Amino acid sequence: MVSPTAYKAQGYCTSGCNDNTFTNTTDANTVEYDNLISAFHASIAKGKDGNFKIWGQNSASSGAGDLGKPTLIVPGDARVHFNYTGTPLKAAAGSQNSYHQFALLTTDGLYTWGVNNILISDLITDVVTQDFRKIAIDGKADGLPAGVAPTDVKMMFGSYLTLAIVTCSGEAWVLSSTGAKNGDNTTQNNVDNKIWHRVKTDDVGHPNLENVVAMRGTSNALFALTSTGKLYTWGTLTYNNSGTATTRVYATEVSVPSGAVPRMIGMTQNGTGQSYYLLATDGKLYCMGDNSNKQLGDGTNVAKTVWVQPQKMVDQYGQGTGPLENIVWISPNEHSYQADIAAINVITSNNKQWGWGSNKGFMLGAANPNSFYNLIYMPGLGDPMDVTVTDDLDLTDEVIAVETGGHSTMNIKKCSQSFGYVGHITNGSMGNNNFNDEIYIDYNYSTDVLIVCGTDLGPKIQNLKICTYQTANLNNSIQEAIPSDVEWHATNDANSPVLSNISAVAPGTYYAFFSVASGKCRTVGSIVTVSHYVPDNQSVDPCICFNDAVTGGADHDTKLGITLLKRAGKTDSNWPMARKSGHIALESNTKGFVVTRLTTAQLDVIKNAGNAVEGMMSYDTTVNCMKIYSDGDWKCFNTPSCP
Repeated sequence: MVSPTAYKAQGYCTSGCNDNTFTNTTDANTVEYDNLISAFHASIAKGKDGNFKIWGQNSASSGAGDLGKPTLIVPGDARVHFNYTGTPLKAAAGSQNSYHQFALLTTDGLYTWGVNNILISDLITDVVTQDFRKIAIDGKADGLPAGVAPTDVKMMFGSYLTLAIVTCSGEAWVLSSTGAKNGDNTTQNNVDNKIWHRVKTDDVGHPNLENVVAMRGTSNALFALTSTGKLYTWGTLTYNNSGTATTRVYATEVSVPSGAVPRMIGMTQNGTGQSYYLLATDGKLYCMGDNSNKQLGDGTNVAKTVWVQPQKMVDQYGQGTGPLENIVWISPNEHSYQADIAAINVITSNNKQWGWGSNKGFMLGAANPNSFYNLIYMPGLGDPMDVTVTDDLDLTDEVIAVETGGHSTMNIKKCSQSFGYVGHITNGSMGNNNFNDEIYIDYNYSTDVLIVCGTDLGPKIQNLKICTYQTANLNNSIQEAIPSDVEWHATNDANSPVLSNISAVAPGTYYAFFSVASGKCRTVGSIVTVSHYVPDNQSVDPCICFNDAVTGGADHDTKLGITLLKRAGKTDSNWPMARKSGHIALESNTKGFVVTRLTTAQLDVIKNAGNAVEGMMSYDTTVNCMKIYSDGDWKCFNTPSCP
């Protein structure tokens, strides 16, 4: 359980694959909401290697074509033309009915493609061209707000005519063309629709909304969680747990249910009606707002101005009735805008899925396509009595990820390399090269292989770094409670030979699998990279070493010395030559050797001015170590002997 005092906004940016997501979510500060994004008929997934794949309607780099299977968003491929520079960081999508637009943020800036005026205003993009290209906003070449660099972005959220970002320092910024949700009391017009807006609060003086750790929403409203565990909302027809829906032009605090500690937040909408979700650290889910599609799950279709809990109305498969609790992941439909598509899917701690709300396009896998449903246990279930079919969802299956789209839902089962799809299939939306217009009422897993970040099926491990003169012990990588459950392979194949010597391996890539004896999933191995340590800006380089002073033999005499022991010049003392391998020897039994004492900043001034020379020494009072200037930098002297 995460306590309110454990929240932090600053310093919680991650790069590459952030696996604090889905059923593995542990830290509210760094929950990754967007490793799997589903709009209306198109989806984006972030893989365990940190790269993004996309498929479905309007997803091709031309912005008009469709991709029939998960396709890497990479530059240099003549077939897809995703020609960007830099390293991919974040992705976003927004849709209205069957029209989609996408965004990719790299270390070089913001790129967009797809149908214009769907994710961001066509005042920014070109009203004719919709292919993949980099965009500038308000004169800033990387497309981001003033003072914000690409690597400063912690979260990037997209919905219809909505792009919102949270920075590592907890700032909230909005680029919007609808919903009166700029958050700074500006309106939608040709000036404000093409610039970023810093969200402010409705407190006296309207200060900036600070210390945000997550921001979600819809095309008409946004919802934020701060580092103090507070909730804020702004936009059209918003709720704050104390009255009827109203438009709020500044971020307004939303009361947290008594005793609840927020873990995740989310929203969905039916047209302009807003619905809110708050998942607490104790597994309780609270819902509020519009309920016209039964999206609050309380057994009614009546809007709620205060928080309510979803209720199990029918004892499905022995699940009982009463509040649905022990929830670990929520996924409301948030990236799509259309009437009657307000829905949500959740996963409980026993890896079972529940869904409720709209079943438009069979997006819940329920019987009637245009009906609204109370809570359904394991929606999209195949024949519950037939466990022999491997490409459907069975009662015994464990669900580890789910993402609700506009006309479909995707989930991932434990020990499966494919994802499940239920609902409307069109324009390649299922990712199995099927471009036909079809419907799947039950989940179908005959999809392309897709290992989404956070759904790694192998053991919990960590990468290892070693010095150039060391070998690695793969046992030090294992994070499992029972290390003996893990075995090591040279390839990503559980049937390949098991490595016999793992205590002294060279740099390279290794694969950890659960052993046969463990009885755990052996479908996919966890990748471990052993690499050499690369010195950075740390004050202590753990790989620096110095040879013993006597190395090289007794012939390396020290020729110069200063002694207070009156041994200089005595024929029987052989001093200072007896102090081997030195340039100068200093000796006393009553006096200490006083060296210069400088701060790290002062030492850097000497270095940057070009006045530092090889072998220069000083005591660093900032990090409390004796330093020597070597190979272009100051390095602490408290280092080991070389092997």
